Amino acid sequence: MKKVLIITYYWPPSGGAGVQRWVKLTKYLAKLDIEIFVITVDEKYASYMVLDESLQKDISENVNVFRTKSFEPINLYGKIVGKKNIPTAGFSNVDNSTVKQRIINFIRSNLFIPDPRRCWNRYAYKKACEVIEKFSITNVITTSPPHSSQLLGLKLKKKYNLNWIADLRDPWTDIYYYSLLNHSFLSKRIDRYYEMKILKNADSIFTVSESLRNLFLLKDSKINKHKFYVIPNGFDPQDFNDISVVNTYDEFTITYTGTMSSSYKPNVLFDALIQLTEQGLIKKFVVNIVGSISKDIKSYILNSRLSEYVNFIPNVPHAEIIGYQINSHLLLLVIPEVDNSEVILTGKIFEYLATGNKILCLGPKLGDASKIIELCHAGVTFERNELSEIMSFIAYIYQFNKSNKMSDKRHKNVELFNREIQAKKIFELIS
Repeated sequence: MKKVLIITYYWPPSGGAGVQRWVKLTKYLAKLDIEIFVITVDEKYASYMVLDESLQKDISENVNVFRTKSFEPINLYGKIVGKKNIPTAGFSNVDNSTVKQRIINFIRSNLFIPDPRRCWNRYAYKKACEVIEKFSITNVITTSPPHSSQLLGLKLKKKYNLNWIADLRDPWTDIYYYSLLNHSFLSKRIDRYYEMKILKNADSIFTVSESLRNLFLLKDSKINKHKFYVIPNGFDPQDFNDISVVNTYDEFTITYTGTMSSSYKPNVLFDALIQLTEQGLIKKFVVNIVGSISKDIKSYILNSRLSEYVNFIPNVPHAEIIGYQINSHLLLLVIPEVDNSEVILTGKIFEYLATGNKILCLGPKLGDASKIIELCHAGVTFERNELSEIMSFIAYIYQFNKSNKMSDKRHKNVELFNREIQAKKIFELIS
């Protein structure tokens, strides 16, 4: 039986798509001929931004989980400014235009490279050595973000010469909010040095898309392209088994779930809805925004005619998120307007696909998200200058749902992103 150690900072009760990736995959990997060991941070010491106790049920009883202590500078900062003011994913909850926030970002990026959660590494490394030696493990997967976790794989590879797989879900020095972090010239060079060490020394590298794979390969011609494997984010079919469909065709429901920072620039969607309302093309409808949204975007909505139609819903357990997605007629997906936006592939797109509901994507038409939506015949992607086209698409979905003509059957290509099928592919790669 193969033995695999997975080192991941994020694990339940932390929430989010990144957490679900390996919790869901290990559930299915444990059913194959693989013994899974996980090293993660103890929640009492972690600086989790989102908690979701419901994800605990997804941890397979056949997975051996070891939790360690940690030192978290972010927690110390939270005690000073309040936890709600700690930056969440994409910095959606803070005003990065203020001098105070820029100073905070500068300290974060120049004292803690590649990220503040690197302080967990000394605890995780000690535990990893114990587990590797006790159980004779020869395969290690390090998954990020945080990218500091990848440094553990580099260190363990050097000590034990084991098979090391680096799972890179997000860009590193090219991530869309990198410019907000106020790195100095020196800290940028150190960060890029770490990134290159991972890319050159890992035995295999998993990425979530072809574009992200290519982005990493372009950094140096000496990186071996044959060690890259694309394992997209996906959906767990079991998540949809017990969700009740309660929506009716009386109220047209539009839903967005997840983070929405200022860089998402979604206002054209709201402008389209405002104009459709003013023209009487859509009447009885509701917009649910579930998750973390920046103050400026929320203010834009509240100061418009759209405010009476919008529900702002804070972070909720994963099962409830699925419920909102299923009980909708139209799902909104927004790709941030940033450099390399074409490689951004959010975890929620796969849950959107699994619902069978239509998707309106705002982002690059040649991006990975757009290609997947097209592959699965799940909706349409629009650029931000296509207001009239967005209006027409929303009106089209509205009219067909009003007459109950839309099919909720998902396309067969959606099964390409089934977690169970992905786990079998990973099993073959490890074997």
